[in-house]
Amino acid sequence: MKHFKLFFAIYLMSVCIGANAQSEAGKMPFDPRYHFLLGTKVGAYHYSRGGFGTNFVLEKEVQKYLAWDIFSVDFSAPWNCDLVSIGLKTGVRGFSPRFWDEQIRAFSSLALGYDCGIITTPIGPGTARTGHGLAFSWGLGIQFLEHLFVGYDLEYSTARIDKGRFGIAHYAKLGWRF
Repeated sequence: MKHFKLFFAIYLMSVCIGANAQSEAGKMPFDPRYHFLLGTKVGAYHYSRGGFGTNFVLEKEVQKYLAWDIFSVDFSAPWNCDLVSIGLKTGVRGFSPRFWDEQIRAFSSLALGYDCGIITTPIGPGTARTGHGLAFSWGLGIQFLEHLFVGYDLEYSTARIDKGRFGIAHYAKLGWRF
């Protein structure tokens, strides 16, 4: 339970940082082609357990229908927080033309990077506590107005801990674009 409280505290700090960034953007000159995305996800964590997570993305719009996710930081864990995954990725995000009175647009994202898994519960002597590997994620979603987005994420990791892989995770995602 101690690790859940730590993970929850990190999550709350990230929400506060995002809100602070939005208030500071009104005070300073800001390039509107750069965006900060904060997403929360819930779904089937690795090994078919339920889980949750959050991710932070710095996005640069390259053109009207294409954006580069310069970097993203992903945190995810099962509900009991016995195994935490932290990933660093970069990728691209493609957008559809706006529809429904120019208020909605669909998007698809693809990212590749590094993933680190950490076991947070005590296990036997001589067993690995961390695993590292390649991380891949793909997502689909809909962006409402300029800020709110919902979607689906598929994540894959090659990280291994104690001869077991993290594997594939499926998430429903809700997020805010600053």
